[in-house]
Amino acid sequence: MKKLLLLTLCFCVSGAALFAQTEELSSVFEDANRLYLEQKYDAAISRYESIVKNGYESGEVYFNLGNAYFKSGKLQNAILNFERAKKIIPNDDDVNFNLQLANVQLIDKVESIPELFIYRWMDSLLTMFSLETMVWLIYVLFLMVLGSFSVLLFARSYERKRYSLMSGMIVSFFLVVGIANFLVQSYRQSNSEFAIVMTDVANIKSAPDSKGNDLFVIHRGIKVQLLDSVNKWKKIRLVDGKVGWIPEGEVETI
Repeated sequence: MKKLLLLTLCFCVSGAALFAQTEELSSVFEDANRLYLEQKYDAAISRYESIVKNGYESGEVYFNLGNAYFKSGKLQNAILNFERAKKIIPNDDDVNFNLQLANVQLIDKVESIPELFIYRWMDSLLTMFSLETMVWLIYVLFLMVLGSFSVLLFARSYERKRYSLMSGMIVSFFLVVGIANFLVQSYRQSNSEFAIVMTDVANIKSAPDSKGNDLFVIHRGIKVQLLDSVNKWKKIRLVDGKVGWIPEGEVETI
């Protein structure tokens, strides 16, 4: 009995501490928003960054942080945070618009390799919902499947059994599609890592060595895919297919 009371007390204390921290971060977020509206962008950036450093991540925080960096002229930091916001809220119109607006100001105009329509269509389907949203959709669909087949088991009339069977099969189909979508998205995210070039000018090398040949030059804010890592070098690929090595300190992972 004493152990149970102690365990309950521990949960209460932990819950109270978590609530207090959430309230504090919410207050910091509101303060950062106020500073942003007052055009005190550096101070607002400091407040937003403190939220992220405390382990709290949200699309809204990254979006506002990106806006503050954009207003202060730090384009690469703005793009980095817009991209992080997009990972969490991929279908947010404001995030996508501001990211596009920031990308227009990049020095490098890299054209991606043309893709077939079917690949673009499949990619838009896969990224329609974030992973967090997919988890909730799968959960709701699973409950609907259980409900449909429960009605099938206990329904007395033939009509109710028939409708519950049909609805159960339809919802089951969407459940399977949702699970497949979730697995593909999870695999892509775990095996595809991207970064933003943070230095003003980056000389891309043919090998992970400062003495390697210069292949091409890229500038701040451009998005690259991370392919490999050797010592303190990162192997990157641009959307046009170019591949090379860059010092790890010159890029930051999204």
